[in-house]
Amino acid sequence: MAIIGVVEGKYFDDLQVGDAFGSSITLTETHLVLGSALFGDFNPVHVNETFVQKGPFQKRIFPGPFTLGVMASSLGNFFAGTAVANTNISGKFLKPVFANDTVTTRWTIEALTYKEKLKAGFVELAGRCVNQHGHEVVESRAVVLVHSKPNVI
Repeated sequence: MAIIGVVEGKYFDDLQVGDAFGSSITLTETHLVLGSALFGDFNPVHVNETFVQKGPFQKRIFPGPFTLGVMASSLGNFFAGTAVANTNISGKFLKPVFANDTVTTRWTIEALTYKEKLKAGFVELAGRCVNQHGHEVVESRAVVLVHSKPNVI
């Protein structure tokens, strides 16, 4: 019987400036409800259908940090087991995200700074998240500290 292990993420040594990666997900009503509950964000624009029908979007929107979290999960998956820490992430929310939107995240490596003492390096990334219509919904920046490849004897 074969043993299936966890897929290992990219090491610092595997990366080059300009490399890009990402992921897509269709966000559902369940994501919206659970996300609002997990964040404790019960702003009526997220949870009150009657309230939003009187507003500019006509339907409930996702909390911005939820969409940024979806972007961060793409980082976590790419650096699975190789990241030391996500040291910084920020986002500018450009357009609303609704239930049943499919959002696609794309991260591009902009700078790499190796720290010999840490046996790891800082990876600076620019991210963007677009919906199924090609509209940019979040613009982001992140810095992840990533292990270098271990010495194998």
